Amino acid sequence: MSRLTIKTPRSLKLASHIYDLNLGKILLDKYDEFLLDMSETSYGEPFAMLLLANQFKEMVDKSNNTVFLLKYPKNNFGGYAQHIGLFNYMGFALGNTPDSATGSKNYTPIRSFSISKILADRGDEPVGKYLTSYSSELSQVLCQASEGAAFDLFEYCLREIMRNSAEHSEGSSLVVMGQHWPSQHTAEIVVCDNGIGIANTLYDNEYIDCSTNREALKFALLPGVSGVSREERFEQDEFWGNSGFGLYVTSRFCSEHGSFRMISGDSGLTLARGYQTEHPAWGFGGTCVQMRFSTRQAENQTGRIAEIIEEGKSDFKGILSDYPIKPSAASKMLASHFDKR
Repeated sequence: MSRLTIKTPRSLKLASHIYDLNLGKILLDKYDEFLLDMSETSYGEPFAMLLLANQFKEMVDKSNNTVFLLKYPKNNFGGYAQHIGLFNYMGFALGNTPDSATGSKNYTPIRSFSISKILADRGDEPVGKYLTSYSSELSQVLCQASEGAAFDLFEYCLREIMRNSAEHSEGSSLVVMGQHWPSQHTAEIVVCDNGIGIANTLYDNEYIDCSTNREALKFALLPGVSGVSREERFEQDEFWGNSGFGLYVTSRFCSEHGSFRMISGDSGLTLARGYQTEHPAWGFGGTCVQMRFSTRQAENQTGRIAEIIEEGKSDFKGILSDYPIKPSAASKMLASHFDKR
């Protein structure tokens, strides 16, 4: 019997820690068993953990007869991973199931939401408004408050990304996880979905001329572009209508006070403190968004979201002069806010 063993690093923190494992390139037909050896892993953060879990799940879905095994860490991290539902989410009968674990003042465990259930249960209520109860609950856990600037910013960012997945991804589920490091005044929120990816949601967009995942990521961050069609906008709720500003505002705000990262299809893009970095070797079957920012700085930025929205309205008028919007216009727009690395 043939077995392939892949060993995870001691720390699951960076995207490279996951992509260096090359899980997506493994030919499972050669092996009867696949062992994921996590026995020496002693630390993990939301983005890398969910990235690992989703890459592993994709590999399992593509497999026919391979038996998957896990050697889990018998340390503090192993206990934490079991509690938040990581191993169960990956498909192993170990630890809590997603949604069953309780969080703490510093983290929210893995929460899985059925997109079809969200769309069915909301009835005639706008998706954004319906999701407020969830985004508020998760934000309250992360910042240990139900009001104030930090709570408002957590709630806004989380709701808009969840909303984007629910309204556009055409997937079956979206997953959320968050962490707050009070001593570092830093918070991270990660939202992933198993949908068709950013590019496929934008191919038929009347505003743009988009043909690749790389272009799609840049288009999605433009103001007013990733929303619904012009005809649909006239019929939407004035306050909760999907005008396509959620990703634009969230990416701008997070990148000013930390970082914003989005991976979809075969490309990734990171925006952080005035710089943009492309990741052509990264991939994700669906869309994964990581938001990381300073909670200390957030407390002094109560009006910044409103300012970014106004800036976006002005930018939107400018980019529509090149209709349909070309990839060069999207790159130019990003370049006006972020230098390339």
